[in-house]
Amino acid sequence: MQPSLRVACAQLNPTVGDVTGNRERILDAAERAAEAGADMLVTPELSLLGYPPRDLLRRDAVVDAGLAALDSLADAVPLPTVVGVADRNPGTGRAVRNVAALVYDGEVHASAVKRLLPTYDVFDESRYFEAGDAPTTVEVAGATVGLSVCEDAWNETAVDGTRRYDADPIADLADAGADLLVNVSASPFHLGKGAEREALFAGHATRNDRPVVFVNQVGANDELTFDGGSFVLGPDGDPWARATDWAADLLVVDVPLDGAAPDPADRPLAAPPESRAEEARRAIRVGIRDYVHKSGFEDVVVGMSGGVDSTVATVLAAEALGPDHVLGVAMPTRYTADASTEDARRTAETLGIGFEVVPVEGTFGAFMDQLGPVFDGYERDETEENVQARIRGTTLMALSNKFDALVLTPDNKSESTVGYCTLYGDMVGALAPLGDCLKELVYDLAARLNEAPHPSFDGPPVPDRVVERPPSAELREDQTDADDLPPYDVIDPIARDYVEERMDREALVEAGHDPDAVDRVLTLLHRSEYKRWQEVPLLRVTRQAFGMGWRYPLAARYDAVNE
Repeated sequence: MQPSLRVACAQLNPTVGDVTGNRERILDAAERAAEAGADMLVTPELSLLGYPPRDLLRRDAVVDAGLAALDSLADAVPLPTVVGVADRNPGTGRAVRNVAALVYDGEVHASAVKRLLPTYDVFDESRYFEAGDAPTTVEVAGATVGLSVCEDAWNETAVDGTRRYDADPIADLADAGADLLVNVSASPFHLGKGAEREALFAGHATRNDRPVVFVNQVGANDELTFDGGSFVLGPDGDPWARATDWAADLLVVDVPLDGAAPDPADRPLAAPPESRAEEARRAIRVGIRDYVHKSGFEDVVVGMSGGVDSTVATVLAAEALGPDHVLGVAMPTRYTADASTEDARRTAETLGIGFEVVPVEGTFGAFMDQLGPVFDGYERDETEENVQARIRGTTLMALSNKFDALVLTPDNKSESTVGYCTLYGDMVGALAPLGDCLKELVYDLAARLNEAPHPSFDGPPVPDRVVERPPSAELREDQTDADDLPPYDVIDPIARDYVEERMDREALVEAGHDPDAVDRVLTLLHRSEYKRWQEVPLLRVTRQAFGMGWRYPLAARYDAVNE
């Protein structure tokens, strides 16, 4: 065994389904890795297809394109390269397998089949893949390398309080003689995930007394964001190298295989984000950018109410896409305070984005005249309020169509929890950047955006008055959110514990939450399920979002969870 192996870790940002473009990204990384003298290149899970490909895997043409690209890479790469691909299953079971293939010199030399298939939360891999059943090692430059795919390393982590797997694929690789343990991943982000991953892999390294290479996807695909954060750990779990978060990177590391450790001065260790709010900021910024660009658009429209949610969403959009690609729109009615439009304009000027004031009072009045005879004799209620929200939604969609720009909705997780949002009104759009952010996190983001404003902005972008004024939908005279809801500092802890920590009602009360508040929040939450089924895609930043991992029924009773 040679004393070290020079490994290049290609932290790539693939576009799902763009096999041609993803192949070029891999080949470019391989050429740069060879120039750096690397012995091998490692790319992320399903790097040729992008993750998650979902039902594209049921299209033969997509699988065929990936395999053809793999063969062409085998001819083209200048060094041994690990490529993630969907391979056909030659036996019984599901049609395809999730594979890490080693290619070079015109051949596919080995294919490590993913053994543990996550089927929980945002993952649905048992729908598509047949699992592998044995460890795979390969010889590279005199070293034995053990290959694994993402979930193969997560066997020890209890999910929902249950250990899901008996197998230990990483230990099996060590037992099979691997000198180096390599894991290719498309591991989605949530707050704190980077530290969680590094601790998990440190455990694998120390238990098996082997160095570990972890290579992760970066960027965003639909609601999932991927922070990258690829790393190399020594056999004692000590970090030897760490790639940049939230950006494509090529990390080239000399990995000692003889028990020695590299000089600390030679360790490229990117620093983690300095705060939870900064971590969320980076995730949302990347999520907006990739959702817009990978969908074939350049521009967005945001309805700017002058409130904290729309202000924060607009600032993040300007950071993600550049001010020239963001249009803010104020849509006042008789209930809109002058301060709201003033603050929206001030933010737009600070960011340097386009800004329009489109009054909708006339349209609202016309609707009331039209509906007046039908509503005669009925008390005024949220019906009239929702009409205003829906007029605004229609206005934004008209601007979207005219200017070929996607609408971003500023709805947050607290509002979604209790259904404080209007279908076909403030819920219209293509993406909800703050859809997995409780109100408390939105305020933290506002503070962070002012504390460290983007250098292209003309100062802190969130006016003080935006965060100081009580939240209000401004759909009736002197309205505040607290008139209709429990305070957000009551909603948020209950929502976090129920949705993200999955505590039941009894546990919530035992944890100190007010029983009446718990009952009200849970009742509102489950009554609003029909709205969440119709929400636009959101960007996931917590362990449990109201997105693809939230699958509650509509026509159901929730007595068991509400009592």
